Amino acid sequence: MKLFCVIIIVFLISREAHAQSTEFDLALKGGLNAATLAHDNRDNRYGFTGGLSGNLQWSVADRFSLAGQIELLYTPRGANAVFNGVMEGVSREHYIDLMLAARPELRFGSVGVYLLLGGGLNFLMSANKDDAGGSGQDITGDLHRIDIALLAGAGVAWHLSSAESGSWHLGTIFLEARHDIGLIDTDLANDGFKNRTSSLMLGLSLAMGGSSARSTSAP
Repeated sequence: MKLFCVIIIVFLISREAHAQSTEFDLALKGGLNAATLAHDNRDNRYGFTGGLSGNLQWSVADRFSLAGQIELLYTPRGANAVFNGVMEGVSREHYIDLMLAARPELRFGSVGVYLLLGGGLNFLMSANKDDAGGSGQDITGDLHRIDIALLAGAGVAWHLSSAESGSWHLGTIFLEARHDIGLIDTDLANDGFKNRTSSLMLGLSLAMGGSSARSTSAP
């Protein structure tokens, strides 16, 4: 709760100071992720993650901006169960994540470097597990359906062509790495099973507004 309050306060301060130079971006992103559970004898399982994000960005200085970002992502989670180097089973959990983050960015010409700091809610859609013999079982009812997560990440964005304020145009091509930490034990019967997920995603955004702010930040 404190984290979300800090993010909202930052948004309000930056909006009051620089409401005249705002930009809205809508992005499609996707890539690879590695998921595991914070428990002994659990190893990463790999999958594909992706979805939509939107951010409202305010220009704070010539080369610095601050944005609030909201995301809706599909994220596969779970883990491989490994004992003494032998695979004993795998759990596959399918989540829809609703994430909110602050996104400060520093610009160097057309290239921006940014951070992601925030958190959100992870909604479990379904889950199953396979044992070493390949026998499967639905375990959705054995897990918490909602997880709370903290998010941290960083990325590089290449800013593309600008346009007149108020019209849609290509915004950025970006590459970001991120890690989120689940705060709730996912297993209803046992403690210590908390989600850990790392992702590497590539994305493309469309932007509206902000052309005047962009022109002043160019070298």
